[in-house]
Amino acid sequence: MSYPLMKQAEGQGPDDSLRRHLTWSDATLAAARARAEVDALLLALHHTHRVAVPPAAADDIRLVASELVTNATRHAPGPGSLELRRAHHGRTLLITVRDTSPVMPQPQPADPRRIGGHGLRIVSALSSALIVKRAAGGKQITAELPLQASRPPAHGRRSYAERTPDAPSRATPG
Repeated sequence: MSYPLMKQAEGQGPDDSLRRHLTWSDATLAAARARAEVDALLLALHHTHRVAVPPAAADDIRLVASELVTNATRHAPGPGSLELRRAHHGRTLLITVRDTSPVMPQPQPADPRRIGGHGLRIVSALSSALIVKRAAGGKQITAELPLQASRPPAHGRRSYAERTPDAPSRATPG
C-alpha cells in the first residue's frame, strides 16, 4: 500500500515536508511499486517545491530504491517497507528499506561472470552515504543520494551500523 506522507506535526522543518511510504506483504511487483513511488516523489518535488532533479540523478534514485526493495523481498521472510524522504534542506533524498531479516547484508566479491549478487555494490557506489542497522524485528538500510548531482563524490561518506552480528552497535565509517 502506498501513502504520501506530508507535514504532520508542529515544528517539523522543511526537510520533513515531503515523504512517500510503501509497505508490502507480498513481494509481487514490490520493486516496480518502489520505482513508481520514486517517480511520484520526484514529480511532487518538481511541482510543489520547484526542485528539478536531473534525469541521471532520478535514474540513480530509481535504481537504488529498486535494488534495496528487491534485496529485502528476496532475503527477508516477511513484510517490508520503503520510505523516501527529502533531507538536508532539499539537497538529498533518503531511501530507507526495512525488512524482517536480522541478517546483515554482506557485499559479495565482484565477479562479472556471476548473474545477480551485485545489488549492494551498486547501491553503495551510487550513494553518498549508506547506513545499515538493526531495527525492531529485523533491520533497516538507508541510502542517501544527491538530488542534483548524478553521482556522489568518490570520497563519499559510508557508514555501517551493526554491520555483522559481532559488530559494535554504533556507526563506524566504512
